[in-house]
Amino acid sequence: MLPAVTHQDPRLFALAEDGEAAAAAERRAGQGRQGRQSRRGAGGRWSRPAPLLLAVDGNGLVHRAFHAVGGLDGEPGAALERVLAMLAKIAAAVRPTACVIGFDDPVHSLRRDRYPPYKAARPPKPAELVELLDELPELLGTLGLCVVVPDGLEADDVLGSAAALASRRVVAATLATGDQDAFALVRPTVRVLLLVAGGRLEQVSPSWLRARYGVGPEQYPAFAALRGDSSDCLPGVRGIGAVTAAKLLAAYPDVEAARADPAGVARLLGAWVVEALVSHGATYELNRELMAIHADVALDPDACNRRLDRRVVTEVLAERGLDDLADRFLGSFALLGRAAWRRAPEPR
Repeated sequence: MLPAVTHQDPRLFALAEDGEAAAAAERRAGQGRQGRQSRRGAGGRWSRPAPLLLAVDGNGLVHRAFHAVGGLDGEPGAALERVLAMLAKIAAAVRPTACVIGFDDPVHSLRRDRYPPYKAARPPKPAELVELLDELPELLGTLGLCVVVPDGLEADDVLGSAAALASRRVVAATLATGDQDAFALVRPTVRVLLLVAGGRLEQVSPSWLRARYGVGPEQYPAFAALRGDSSDCLPGVRGIGAVTAAKLLAAYPDVEAARADPAGVARLLGAWVVEALVSHGATYELNRELMAIHADVALDPDACNRRLDRRVVTEVLAERGLDDLADRFLGSFALLGRAAWRRAPEPR
């Protein structure tokens, strides 16, 4: 079960992070909050659930659903049903009181304008997948969910903006995505649910990141920029792979500090690492720019907190022959709009 939150404490993870101690603290914090929430709920002392914003990478969800049902060999309509079933599964695990689903701009890419090879080596999408990606934003909006397709940007920029909105309004956030760039968004009040094979959800916490990559969320952007991302056609700094990048960032708070201490880097990792940081600095800087997740996509809290209409959801799904999904879908999103957010902070 995922950690719960309370009105008094929106943190999903412990502030202190130190290997096994951090993992244990996360478990204790989650169990304690769940226990308090359950006991108080049973006593009727809470009239509303604690607010929690769910942001979903729509493109990542569609891609996984399409291939999970056999891709081009799948039954007609199977991919759409899988998308909605996976979305319901995510919501059932998270129990969000607010939700936004982001999709990539299918036409224009600011990152590709900046660097034409960006994602250029990916094979063309099958027509059936393109059709599903074109159809889903309108369908989900018709069901009553908040859907955002930002001009020139991607789904992860919607997730980054959702995390920023939640932080400003002191609300916990859960980000469901298959893109590792979102790991940089993990905070005590923000968790990432990684969409993995078989429809599983893997919770990404600060201690999970340190165990897997050797860095925490705050250093993950530098780690990723040094390593590169072959899926996005972004080469890393030549000669510095994931292991060396983690060792470098374990010794220095950031790449700039490492560059300022060439003698220390040479003693620790070898002169070739110093040379790589100098000779391929432009590669690192470009990766940082392209991998950076935007946090300024406009999001409407009222739209995110809108409750679903049972009649509308039932009718829309019935039109698609998906009557059996209606109760499950509505049940998973039953808490939408049922938690009060704090007022927006006054502009300075």
